[in-house]
Amino acid sequence: MQKSLMEGLTERDMKAVINTYTLKDYYYPTLFPIEKNLTFTWKTLSAQTGLKIAADIVARGSSIDRKTREAITRIEGDIPKIAISRTMEEDELNEYYIKLALAQGSADLQSLVKLWADDMKFCWDGVAAKLEWMALSQISKGKLTITAADNMRVLSEFDADYEIPTTQKVGYQTGSASWAIAASAKPITIDLKYIVATARALGFAPKKLYMNMTTFANFAQTEEVIKLCAGYAQNALSIAQTPDLATINATLLRIPYMYGIQIVVIDQSITIEDKSGIRTTANPFVDNVILLTEEGKLGQTYYVEPVDLRLQGSAAMKVMNGHTLIKKYSEENPLKEVTQGIANAFPAWSNSQRVILMDTTHTTWQY
Repeated sequence: MQKSLMEGLTERDMKAVINTYTLKDYYYPTLFPIEKNLTFTWKTLSAQTGLKIAADIVARGSSIDRKTREAITRIEGDIPKIAISRTMEEDELNEYYIKLALAQGSADLQSLVKLWADDMKFCWDGVAAKLEWMALSQISKGKLTITAADNMRVLSEFDADYEIPTTQKVGYQTGSASWAIAASAKPITIDLKYIVATARALGFAPKKLYMNMTTFANFAQTEEVIKLCAGYAQNALSIAQTPDLATINATLLRIPYMYGIQIVVIDQSITIEDKSGIRTTANPFVDNVILLTEEGKLGQTYYVEPVDLRLQGSAAMKVMNGHTLIKKYSEENPLKEVTQGIANAFPAWSNSQRVILMDTTHTTWQY
């Protein structure tokens, strides 16, 4: 390992640039706020603390029965290492130095060279994208399993199953239909009414309903949703149009048995490259699934600083921003400039036992 070959680049410069990177384009920092951990094991404690257990009416002088103390379910596992690397090979380095020489005295060309040479943002986004994929995949499936289709290197032992009760993973209900069938689906008066009532019977107070853009499009185009959202005049004249998210949410607020739930649409695209080098771009929050939950915060993204940060005497330049470490160094044989993004992090879903998942195209849960 040698020092970086980037002309004039210092760790101070790296820090100034990397500290401008944010996670505003990702959902997971809101759903799973970032929290530093002290060990490589994450644990989530999920207790049924929100239940309001009514007191009994007892005769004076009689003993008072003790209520059951709710058991605490502990879900635990190891915080995985997430890493991405990008290199500039010898030909690219030669081109970099040529452009650098031509850029002397020209602000525009210097900016162009910076964009060409800066692999740091690529590595930062790579780590964030993997955490986003992990977070959105698990909350739409109820589990996270790493397979050859999802990861360059498969960790067969990495499998986070939150063991959500089967009664809380359902399909569309009798009297409704697949949400893809616009004419006969009853997503509000039957399906959402059912899962909200189920949640409240379990002692939950659901407020958020998550789905991806494809599922929302099917939902919004059903005849029932169009009619419920349309005004009296529009219905009378049969000119009702597909409503937008704001209109649908305003309508849900007016329906008493919805208890104020609001839809949140997950509109995200993440590209995953498998071990064969094949890239697939998709929304990690899977199609045809909705998640009903009590709040916008679902858990925490636990992280531990990489041990790379503690190495003394290393030639690499290293900067930490949040949960991600960016490293830059070079290798002499073969000659190349290396940029790496590293994070020991995992979005742990702590309220997974207080949710309802629904498959909107099957009568039973299929995921």
